[in-house]
Amino acid sequence: MADTESRVNMALEIDSESDDLESIESDLTSLSSSVFNYVYENGRTYHAYKSGSYILPNDEKEQDRLDLLNHVFRLCLNGDLCFSQNGLNNPQKILDVGTGTAIELKYLPFSVADAYPSAEITGVDLSPIQPRWVPPNVRFIIDDITQPWDFPNNSFDFIHVRCLAGSITDWPGFLAEAYRHLKPGGKIELSEGRTHMVCDDGTYPETSFTYKWIVTYLDPKRVFDNFPEFQGLLDKAGFDSVKTHEEPCPIGTWPKNPRLKEIGRYFRVQFLEGAVDSYSLALFTRYGGWSTIETEVLLAHVREEIKSNKMHVYTHCSFATATKPLL
Repeated sequence: MADTESRVNMALEIDSESDDLESIESDLTSLSSSVFNYVYENGRTYHAYKSGSYILPNDEKEQDRLDLLNHVFRLCLNGDLCFSQNGLNNPQKILDVGTGTAIELKYLPFSVADAYPSAEITGVDLSPIQPRWVPPNVRFIIDDITQPWDFPNNSFDFIHVRCLAGSITDWPGFLAEAYRHLKPGGKIELSEGRTHMVCDDGTYPETSFTYKWIVTYLDPKRVFDNFPEFQGLLDKAGFDSVKTHEEPCPIGTWPKNPRLKEIGRYFRVQFLEGAVDSYSLALFTRYGGWSTIETEVLLAHVREEIKSNKMHVYTHCSFATATKPLL
């Protein structure tokens, strides 16, 4: 453990000459029209289907952020689409839960299904924001995965779940459904861009606006950082070979390590140009009693602090993997 912490601290060495902020610039044939009646709030649009169960918007700005966040995950995974990618053994049916813009599914058929041409890939989400063109072995379903799943039991070789902390309130129930629908020997991966902030050198004071924002955001009434519980939850659900892995993800270009500097550059852009608004507006105004103006003022201060590159904060892209036992 000491060696691991030493390596992380060395990797997160600060670059005193870090650069300034750079600007980086389905056909769903069977859906009812009600799915497309988005809810407009605080200048953003949110899904209307099962309205309120997911607090993030679904507009074009948010879709761009999700695509950029997917790039951050791939940088953390050295180009892989998911942590389990190299451990999949001839997967024939794959389920992507909370597929969003499905950008990873645009590439998954070419990296996985090229090797396994008979593989079928299904993406499930509450919002119909998926691409109109996909390979023939990919399909999208609009559904609420917090309800009982309408798939055959023991049908999937791999279930991929990314960034659904805060959206799933009953994780034991959700994992029971995943367990029931995985084939014996099938794998599940839960991955999160965590909502905590870590600082090793005292540049993240409790008097900062960013600290106030994260403390307000992490309201105990709605948990957004479930990752520490994932290992125990997967164990209790009956899975075998439960493993966790975390990659540091800087918020800014302050690290000296070139790889971490690149990750921090992209993460900061998606954070400033999308995540701060996306994660805060509905939560603060719907549940926190904040006005839109109060929220926007706080978020403006947060952006200025993060832009300054003076707070050496980082989060983690975190992965939990497990296998359903063989019969």
